[in-house]
Amino acid sequence: MKAHTRSLVACLVLGASLAAAREPDRVAPESAPSSGDVAAAAEPGERLEVKGVVYASDGRTPIPKASLYVYQTDAKGLYRPDDPMGNRNPRLMVLLRTDAAGRYAYRTIRPASYPGTNVPQHIHYEVTAAGHGARIFEIVFDQDPLVTAEIRSQATQPDSIYSIRRIEKGASGVGLLTQDVILGR
Repeated sequence: MKAHTRSLVACLVLGASLAAAREPDRVAPESAPSSGDVAAAAEPGERLEVKGVVYASDGRTPIPKASLYVYQTDAKGLYRPDDPMGNRNPRLMVLLRTDAAGRYAYRTIRPASYPGTNVPQHIHYEVTAAGHGARIFEIVFDQDPLVTAEIRSQATQPDSIYSIRRIEKGASGVGLLTQDVILGR
């Protein structure tokens, strides 16, 4: 191998290693909890509690130990103050593993839209489990006026990138959502 080719390969490997070091792992460790916080209690914004079950492709069989990577913007619509569109290394995120009954839960805030855009408020999901197809999508909120008729139509399709959820008010005033996930084969 010529010297300049070796240098190029070394730079590419180093660059990939540095990029990987900056990005969070998108698969939860086996020991990850089934519930956690995307946004700490002190994070400004409307509080939300999200729960759900991850199911196999039949929509009935819960999947224990499924990995969930959940991330979002803050109440200003920023992934990070130093990198507003830095969704590769978001400040508000959590890695979870479903419990023995396939359940998960997390606490967060309602994210804002990206500043100066018509992109609906959303929470990103990446869900995986051994022996099942991955599911990548985002929750958008039924009450958000930026959810268009086109998004609503797309959300009705199997494996859509959108899941429209209605926020219900809990007794304490916290918003409550249920988001079940069906993985493919």
